[in-house]
Amino acid sequence: MPTWYAPTMNRQSLEARLHTQIPLSQWMGVRVVTAGPDEIRLECPLTQNHNHLGSAFGGSLSCLMILAGYCQAFQLMGASGHVVLKSNSTDYRLPVIEPLRAVCERPPEEDVQEFLQQYAKKGKARIHLKMHTVLSDGRIACSMHAEFVGIK
Repeated sequence: MPTWYAPTMNRQSLEARLHTQIPLSQWMGVRVVTAGPDEIRLECPLTQNHNHLGSAFGGSLSCLMILAGYCQAFQLMGASGHVVLKSNSTDYRLPVIEPLRAVCERPPEEDVQEFLQQYAKKGKARIHLKMHTVLSDGRIACSMHAEFVGIK
């Protein structure tokens, strides 16, 4: 387990925070599947998030990855503070015709330490996170790089 990892929120509390602070997550049917030291994993049903072709709507894929990033930032900051998305870039590779699954990778420890130091010192800090949507066979359907800001 990484030395920085101190879980402040479990799956249920992260999911409740998402549904309360970002109501779209509840409407999409988002569930927090994993909230551990190596990754944040979210899922939501295709039935509520499809386009006219029956595949996942690009906006839903993007939103689910952003929500995974929010959860990662929430875990780093603890129960206090706010998170906002500063910027992101998304690459769509494959159609998704199954439940949507987004994963936020654990950031490098040096990035986390810098984020936490700035957050403690200035009450505001930025962190770059990588998220992707994974198909059931392990292939990556889309990926995102995003910058999040934590604010006390």
